[in-house]
Amino acid sequence: MFKRSLLVLAIVAASAASVPSWADTPTTTFNVQMTVTKACNFETGGTDVNFGSVQSTAGSATGAGSLKVNCTKGTTYDIGLSAGSGTLATVTARTMKGTGANTDEVPYALYRESGRTTNWGNTVGTTTVGGTGTGVVQTVNVYGSVSGTNFTADAYSDIITATVTY
Repeated sequence: MFKRSLLVLAIVAASAASVPSWADTPTTTFNVQMTVTKACNFETGGTDVNFGSVQSTAGSATGAGSLKVNCTKGTTYDIGLSAGSGTLATVTARTMKGTGANTDEVPYALYRESGRTTNWGNTVGTTTVGGTGTGVVQTVNVYGSVSGTNFTADAYSDIITATVTY
């Protein structure tokens, strides 16, 4: 009986091997797509330009701060700075206001480099700071100077708007 079962099994196996396969394996293709758009954003973590606490007889003061910008890799950008909120302020003649009834305004300037010779304004390609995005946060320094400190004792401040054009 065992021999008969082996014989039947051998015949079934042989016949299965000789039957042509009718299965087919059709294929198709498809695309995988993505569009990356360029972007530039200011990140938190920039620092204020702070001239510190100075005596009215100090004569001058300098300070520095920074902006943090993140632009898409390969994207060129320009960062401009506004004139601020001082009365009649321009990008070449900014002023910090005092508090309360104090009407003094302290003139100051913002610069694009540590030598403090090139004014930082908002005319793209002329008075702005340009760069090329790397896809990671880049630090851009802001340098400031006050040429005179003989003003009423008070806390002075201004608000500058930074704009990135890309």
